[in-house]
Amino acid sequence: LAASTEALADGLRQAAAEAGVPVQVQSLTGLVTPFFSQGPVSDYEAAKRSDLDAYAVFARALLERGVYPPASQFEAWFPSLAHTPEDIGLTIDAALDAFKRVAAR
Repeated sequence: LAASTEALADGLRQAAAEAGVPVQVQSLTGLVTPFFSQGPVSDYEAAKRSDLDAYAVFARALLERGVYPPASQFEAWFPSLAHTPEDIGLTIDAALDAFKRVAAR
């Protein structure tokens, strides 16, 4: 589970960087949350300063690609042992496209 969580979090970070979108990805085994923020997100106040409109664009773009993220920026993703490396790879590929949509807005 730790390896799957790390792969997803790292993949999201790399995809965001490739798209040129500032994202902070918080993760703990079994939990991942990307925040559209220039700076670190370590508490609720910092989370509230993240770009909620960017998250909305990102989430809708993921949905169009068959990936179902949490509807709210303030909810976590829950990678599990049921998610294969292929699932994570498909999610990261979809995220790259979604980050590119955020960058283009």
